[in-house]
Amino acid sequence: MPEAAVSRVLAALGPDRPVVVAVSGGGDSMALLHLVAEQAVGRVRAVTVDHGLRPEAAAEAEAVALACAALDVPHAVLRWDGAGRGNLQERAREARRRLIGAWACRQGASAVLLGHTADDQAETVLLRLARGSGVDGLAGMPEAFDAEGAAWRRPLLGITRGALRDWLRARGIGWAEDPSNADPRFDRARARAMMEALEGLGLTRERLLRTAGHMGRARATLAAQARTLAAERVREEGRDLLVPLDLLARIDADETAGRLLAAALMWVGGSPLRPRWEALRRLAAVVAAGRGATLAGCRVRRESGWARVSPEARNAAAPVRGPGESFAEGGALG
Repeated sequence: MPEAAVSRVLAALGPDRPVVVAVSGGGDSMALLHLVAEQAVGRVRAVTVDHGLRPEAAAEAEAVALACAALDVPHAVLRWDGAGRGNLQERAREARRRLIGAWACRQGASAVLLGHTADDQAETVLLRLARGSGVDGLAGMPEAFDAEGAAWRRPLLGITRGALRDWLRARGIGWAEDPSNADPRFDRARARAMMEALEGLGLTRERLLRTAGHMGRARATLAAQARTLAAERVREEGRDLLVPLDLLARIDADETAGRLLAAALMWVGGSPLRPRWEALRRLAAVVAAGRGATLAGCRVRRESGWARVSPEARNAAAPVRGPGESFAEGGALG
């Protein structure tokens, strides 16, 4: 039941600070808004990002504002101008996270709650399978993560989209349908359309979710092994890390060594995004040959039997670490 799923997350967050709900106006986020408003009375803050990409966006934001007013939930609209190059949906997603994260920090929120469902998770696994993702990618979206200075939670990952629509209809709550969800120009829309066809092959939502669960457990095991390896073999010198060269030589055959190198780059460079496997392989080959290389905001060069990972001079991002946190204890390793 969605009520129980939301209750578990709210109980873990505690009663002392506000919680932020990201609400687009679609069915999933509208259900989440009402579920949280019922259980965290007086502590809910809602936020909508208007990307300015569709003419309906302003009206949808206004509809969310009216729903929030009826629930006595403070609501803010954040706007993004969409300027820039590259994948539009990816840039919009990054902008949304950046804007909401900063706003949630200003609210003193314990977490930002997102309305992703079991269907979103299955589609994510399918898309990552098509891209040849490894263990981390096939584990799907995490239920909890930290980014942009904020904690993020996905209470509805175990609830289907259909169950939430039924919940809304039973209560007479309306929602908006985003036409981009059915636009074949976008990967996720194509994945949704493909799901029905794939069910005939046995690749159902439930089996994709089962795969995500298996891979999530594998990821946790690999992360534990990488932390042990980091504690035993990696040296810290200020903000730099020294990684043994023999570990770089093993990344093709050893998932743990590759994970450790990726985490070292994230920890030193301050990026929350794991470098792609092919980029790690190229980096390891260049450094093994005695040349320096850059990746993920880091400069990597060979020193005797070590690869020294340092921040690039232009990289002023804070490292992904807590106060006094060592690399082996840090979140970059999973």
